[in-house]
Amino acid sequence: MTDTRAIAYEALLAAEDGGSNTLSKDVLDKYSYLDKQSRSFLKKIIEGVTERRITLDHVIDCYSKISTKKMKKQIRVLLRMGTYQLLFMDGVAQFAAVNETVALVRKSAFRNLSGFVNAVLRKIAANKNNIPWPRKEDDPTGYLSVMYSCPKWIVEKLINEQGMKNAETVLAASVSVRDVTARVNLSKTTPEEVLTGCSGHVSDVCGSMIVLDDYDTIADIPAFKSGKICVMDTASALVGYVSGMKQTDTVLDLCASPGGKSMHAADICTQGHVFSFDISEQKVDRIRENVQRCGFSNISVCVGDATVYNEELSGKADVVIADVPCSGLGVMGRKNDIKFSVTAESINELVKLQRAILCNAVRYVKCGGTLLFSTCTVSKQENLDNFEYIVNELKLKPVDFYDLVPDGLKDETAKKGYLQLYGESGLSDGFFIGRFTK
Repeated sequence: MTDTRAIAYEALLAAEDGGSNTLSKDVLDKYSYLDKQSRSFLKKIIEGVTERRITLDHVIDCYSKISTKKMKKQIRVLLRMGTYQLLFMDGVAQFAAVNETVALVRKSAFRNLSGFVNAVLRKIAANKNNIPWPRKEDDPTGYLSVMYSCPKWIVEKLINEQGMKNAETVLAASVSVRDVTARVNLSKTTPEEVLTGCSGHVSDVCGSMIVLDDYDTIADIPAFKSGKICVMDTASALVGYVSGMKQTDTVLDLCASPGGKSMHAADICTQGHVFSFDISEQKVDRIRENVQRCGFSNISVCVGDATVYNEELSGKADVVIADVPCSGLGVMGRKNDIKFSVTAESINELVKLQRAILCNAVRYVKCGGTLLFSTCTVSKQENLDNFEYIVNELKLKPVDFYDLVPDGLKDETAKKGYLQLYGESGLSDGFFIGRFTK
């Protein structure tokens, strides 16, 4: 019998010195032969321990004489795994969470510490309903950091830029269960037809989005295999919905991989053409896979560095999509290790990169055409500051798209040409969209 906890331990230990944002996917791909229940357990514990690292360390430190920072990484990882099962996995019996973790210690090079691990986990189990959490009124930053497992500097940034309420919305979304959603290619089918072949329901936010459930793997869903749906979040799909694209438009998607927005554009612009670019062959191959699966003939896919101006594209596009590389603070719930790798310095560098891309993007837009600028973050530097840069320095005019936003996501700022989503109530990821005309 395969020991799923041992697999999870080895994966988390390997990531301890330098995380991977594809950790759970890599493990699930490697152990694809396991049954659905085992793979679900692996996914939950790997992603959960990664996501809840700060919360788990706080709890362990409350009941251990040795702080997690001073522990050997093997023991720290095992204690996190045991604690996560005790606090966040209702389907795991308390004795199993403790005993199975201790068993892993006994199989390791640190078997002499099995008694220590056993004692700490038993204390946590006995006190799990009385853990001394930080008090929100005394230490708002510390409270949000521990409760939502986010580095303090990010918490402070969010509070300063977005206010306490929006900051907590973002952070709560980052540790919530996220729906898996898909956009239906309306040129090929309808949501109702798709749902005759898979389990799910039409999204309450947007009628051409569906929420998928009770599947083994995405690749096994008939509508996915036949190219009738593209898996993407509602916020990402919103770029196409508010774009105003017409059937005959020429569209440039500059940072397109894996291709969701390009597929959406091709679905809308059935008599036009979409040019889909990204910086490397590896990224472009992912776009080509989606083009082939969806069967669109109105897309050209090419390697292209969006920071390097391409004279041949000058004034070519009715619509340019610039979904620029960003810090990803709006999708921390889907990329659960990103909050531990991003830095203030990396955000500053990203802004420089974003503006280099935007300067070129503007030059590709026809007179009277549309620029769509988007990110999957909630950072003011990367979003509102760039919005103002496009208006004041690049001289594009914001476009009111309020009426195109689904009711559940509407905000008055869309009348000013931009929309900041915070991941409210699981309706969407944290996301920013700005729409402009030249």
